[in-house]
Amino acid sequence: MRIEVDHHRCTNRETLAQAFSLEKQLAGGAIGKVLWDFTRREIVHPEAEGLENFATFRKHLENGGTGILYLKDPTEKITVPLAASAAEANLVPLDRLGLFVSRRQVDWHQGKHVPNYIQHLLLESFWGNYPGVTMIRLVQPKDRDIYTDWAKYNPEAYARAEAFAKTPGNIMVVTPEGERNPNGLGKAQIGFAALFRETKDTALAMPIAIPEGTSRVIAGPPISWKQAVEDHKSNPGMDMKTRLMARLALLFPPEQRGAYAQTALEFVMPPIAA
Repeated sequence: MRIEVDHHRCTNRETLAQAFSLEKQLAGGAIGKVLWDFTRREIVHPEAEGLENFATFRKHLENGGTGILYLKDPTEKITVPLAASAAEANLVPLDRLGLFVSRRQVDWHQGKHVPNYIQHLLLESFWGNYPGVTMIRLVQPKDRDIYTDWAKYNPEAYARAEAFAKTPGNIMVVTPEGERNPNGLGKAQIGFAALFRETKDTALAMPIAIPEGTSRVIAGPPISWKQAVEDHKSNPGMDMKTRLMARLALLFPPEQRGAYAQTALEFVMPPIAA
């Protein structure tokens, strides 16, 4: 199973559900195939832009490198399928993708009206069992009062993400904000730049923007860690995290740049090839 079992919160109900894990995987694979094939055929039609950037990124992966795709935390349900479809068409099969999911979102104990088992199964079926996306649970900042073990739990999750992102040909998908922001880009969390630093020997990072209300999937220029450091020379007043987010913000229309609206205007794009 690609989605992780949360052993930190084991109960009789969870144990019972795990007893049927084989049936879940078989059913999930069938459900996932139907859902994903229907979605990409009938619903999702991404308009990929920055094809030369996709090509550079793909060549790096084919040569044994790894990658980090970073994009805005989606506020529209169509965003993730659009990004996945564009990645599948222009980069790698979906079983080479990894992404973080909210621990609360797939916690069977946190459903408002019924246990989250149904949501867990749908996520597992839609992304895990058929396309094979690797999903890693993470405690969001707003949920730390629910999960008091977050200080131990999240570093373990990041370690698994780091190992995945160091495996040749793999891509880790990251939403740096850590939570949805309806008013454009929100402030990035520190873990985003840290993951890039830990994978700097193998990874290129590439910003992906999907402007709200569109099917446009825009790839920005991919950059190495060395180039990300070099950005400091042209932008001495910005830290690494801010410079990376400025590259993402520039792909959005001004009204959707949120916390990085001014930063995007001030950022100087160095003329250095990735």
